[in-house]
Amino acid sequence: MNLRKHSYSLSILVLLLLLMTACSSDTEPAAVQQRTLERDTESVEDGQTLTVITNETEEKASKDKGKYQIQTRLTDFHMLNESEGIAWGLTKTALRLYLTEDYGETWVNISPSSNIHFVDKLEYGKDIFFTDKDHGWIVRNAKGRKETVLLNTSNGGREWQLSSLPGVGEVTALSFTSSMRGWVMSAGVTSPGSQEKSLFLTSDNGGKWTNIMENTDYPTSRMPGTIIPRTGHLKGMTFANSSFGLATIKETRGSKLYITRDGGLKWSSSKYVFQDEHLKNCDSYITGIPQFLGNTDEAWVPLNCTKNQKTYYSGYFSTDSGETWDYINFSLKPVDKLGTLSPIFKSLKEGWSVINGIVYYTKDMGKTWTAFPKDPGLTKHLAEFPIVSKMQFASSEVGWMLVETTDGKRSRLLQSMDGGQSWRIR
Repeated sequence: MNLRKHSYSLSILVLLLLLMTACSSDTEPAAVQQRTLERDTESVEDGQTLTVITNETEEKASKDKGKYQIQTRLTDFHMLNESEGIAWGLTKTALRLYLTEDYGETWVNISPSSNIHFVDKLEYGKDIFFTDKDHGWIVRNAKGRKETVLLNTSNGGREWQLSSLPGVGEVTALSFTSSMRGWVMSAGVTSPGSQEKSLFLTSDNGGKWTNIMENTDYPTSRMPGTIIPRTGHLKGMTFANSSFGLATIKETRGSKLYITRDGGLKWSSSKYVFQDEHLKNCDSYITGIPQFLGNTDEAWVPLNCTKNQKTYYSGYFSTDSGETWDYINFSLKPVDKLGTLSPIFKSLKEGWSVINGIVYYTKDMGKTWTAFPKDPGLTKHLAEFPIVSKMQFASSEVGWMLVETTDGKRSRLLQSMDGGQSWRIR
C-alpha cells in the first residue's frame, strides 16, 4: 500500500514536471523565439551586421533588452528622412526588409511572410514603395502561372495585407503620394522597341484598382495623342501629387518624357527633354528615372551620354512643374571606371557624385562641383566593395551609400553625417 502510494505520488510529480516544461516552452518570450528563428534563417556569411530589435521590444522602449545582431546581404535601401529608412535583401527566396528610426543604430525586421517567394532583387520605385514608416507597398511580379501579388502594410510592417492584380502583366513602376492614393504601371506584350502599357489607380489603399490608361486597344497608326504609346519601354514613373506625374520612355531611337496633369488619364510628351542637339554626339546614352526635388514645382531627369568609351553626365531641370526644362551639362570629368554612380540630387541646387573614390558636391544645379578631401573610411571600403550601387541624401548632412563587390554577392551600407565628407559603416 505504501509502495503504491509512493508510485502514485512519483507519477504525479513527473506529470507536473512535464507540464511545467511544456508551459515554459509555450510561453517563451516572443522576442527570444523570433531571435532564435531569425538567427537560423538570416545568417549570411560576411553579410551586413545589423543590430535588430523586435516590435515588442521597441514598444516597451527598453534600452538593451531584446537586441541581437544578424548578418544579412543588403541589395537596396531608401531613406524616408534623416533618421528613418528601410533596407532590404533576399535570403534564398525570402525578402528580408528592415526599418530604422534612429539613424541606423537599430533595426526592426518588417519582412513579409517567407512563404511569399521572390526571385529577383527588388528595386525602389519599381517593386517597393513607402510613403512613410507605417505605409508601404511591395510587388511580387507574376512568374509562370502565378498572378502578380501586391502586399501592403499600414502599421510599419507588423502586418502585411495580400491582394492580387490579375492579368496585368509585369509591374514596371509604382508611385504613391499618400497612404491611400497610388499608381501602378504594368507591361503586357513586350518586344524590342515596343511595350503594351496599362496604368492602374487606387484611391482607397488598394481596396480597388481602376485601369485609367492603356494602349492595347488601338492600332499603331491611330494611337491617341493623349496616352503613352506602345513605342518604347518604360524607364520610370513618379507622381508629385494627385494630378502631376512624369514618366520616361526609352525608344529604339531616342527617348521621351511624358507628363500628366490629371492624375494619369491623359499624357503628353515634353518638347524640351531628350532633344537631338543634346544626344547627337553620344555613341549611346542612358535616360534616368524622373525625380521630384522636395516640392511639386521642382524636378529633374538624369541623362548619361557615352562617347569614345567615356561617360558624360548631365540632366534636365524644371522649376515650373514641367512646363519648361533647362539642360545642364555637369562640369565633371568624364569617367570610364566600372561602378561609377550617376550624380544624385536632394534638392534643385544640392547634388553629390562619387568618382574614383572621391565625393563631389554641387550647390548650383551641377554647374560647378567641389571635391571633398579623400576620406580614409570610404577608401577602405571601396577597396573591397568597389561598386557604388546607390547613394541618397535625406538632408544636406545625412546620407547613405550602398557599395558592393564586383560579383554582386556582398555589400555594405555606409552612412555620412557631414554632407558626404566622411563615411562609416552603418
